[in-house]
Amino acid sequence: MNKIQKISLVIAVLLVGGAYYFNRNKTDINSTPLPNQVIKAVYDSIPTEAGKVNFMKQSANLTMPVDAELADLDSQIISCAPNVDGLFTSVPTTGGSCAAGSSVLKSTAGMYLGGQCCSAMKDTKEYHENLEKLQAYKNMPDIPLDPMHTPVAMAKKWIDYDNTTKLTPTQQAIYDQAYAISKEKPCCCKCWHYYVNEGIAKKMIIDGTFNAQQVAAYWDASDICGA
Repeated sequence: MNKIQKISLVIAVLLVGGAYYFNRNKTDINSTPLPNQVIKAVYDSIPTEAGKVNFMKQSANLTMPVDAELADLDSQIISCAPNVDGLFTSVPTTGGSCAAGSSVLKSTAGMYLGGQCCSAMKDTKEYHENLEKLQAYKNMPDIPLDPMHTPVAMAKKWIDYDNTTKLTPTQQAIYDQAYAISKEKPCCCKCWHYYVNEGIAKKMIIDGTFNAQQVAAYWDASDICGA
């Protein structure tokens, strides 16, 4: 093999090798989602308009990753509706919220009633602190120990209880005292969570095992409003 043939062979090898390297890396680049594509995919998976609005705020308009726990909270049923009856229909509807309008869901299977109907949560520190405080009420049946993941049937039970239960004047005085000293009250707006917590307070007072301070402490630890 003469010198020219050797040089031609080397050039051919380099061209073939370069083409292989370029194509392999091109394939790797095309098969690996870019960071903003991953963020957008999470956004697209969120089932409610309110959840999407919250995620947009948390992700700085889809430019920053969102903590997986926050994304999960965004993916729950976000509603300011005063009842949950619309979630038991064949075409479940969330009702409106301060964050966004009503949403139609394909199904409520595996979903919980959540919070953030007025504003997006940016930090889960206080949320986890409240979860610890709520453990003080774990011996009471059907208490939502994680109000950001309230089962729909449990919420309906307490709303129905609230609607059908009237306190005596003495019991109402305890309720009014709890309302006066609580920072959050039953909730920041008169949504489903407000009436769930009102029903729970009535049960606590009627059972005679919780005073006004304990009812107020439950309400404050059960905050779901968001920021």
